[in-house]
Amino acid sequence: SLAYFTDKDAKTTTLTLGTVDIELNEENWAAPTAAVPDVEYAKDPVVTNIGENDAWIRVDVTLSDAAAFTAAAARHQITDLATIFAGHDETKWTLAGEPVYNNENDTLTYSYYYNTVLAVDESTEALFTSVTIPAVFDNEDMEAIGEDFTIDVTAHAIQTADSYSTVADAFA
Repeated sequence: SLAYFTDKDAKTTTLTLGTVDIELNEENWAAPTAAVPDVEYAKDPVVTNIGENDAWIRVDVTLSDAAAFTAAAARHQITDLATIFAGHDETKWTLAGEPVYNNENDTLTYSYYYNTVLAVDESTEALFTSVTIPAVFDNEDMEAIGEDFTIDVTAHAIQTADSYSTVADAFA
């Protein structure tokens, strides 16, 4: 007679996952009925971490009608469209590379990294405090840009982790 001895053991590992949850607010934004050049409009995007984990933050700012806007800027020797954003603090926010033009949607997107980890229940400083259409834009420029020019702001968050030592690493 032959006997086999066997044994079996199992372990279940339970990982409790945290959440990353943010809110994007612009408390002082009031859309103008007809934007005009050289008028400063309050626009102050702030990100608040309402999740359960600290997070790295990136904010994308997308300009519509980018071809016309870029052409108008070039015509007046404006080389950096980000100059339409006032109150930007480079010690808090860093431009994440060159702006990206999307030919299909005719948009230009600037991405900014918040330079420090955003702790739970904390808020960033405003990415900028206002926007201003350049004073040198004339009727021709404004007609080319069109009536429905938009500045869209989108916030992104990634949970901090030991493998991410910088915000750029987290979003790479």
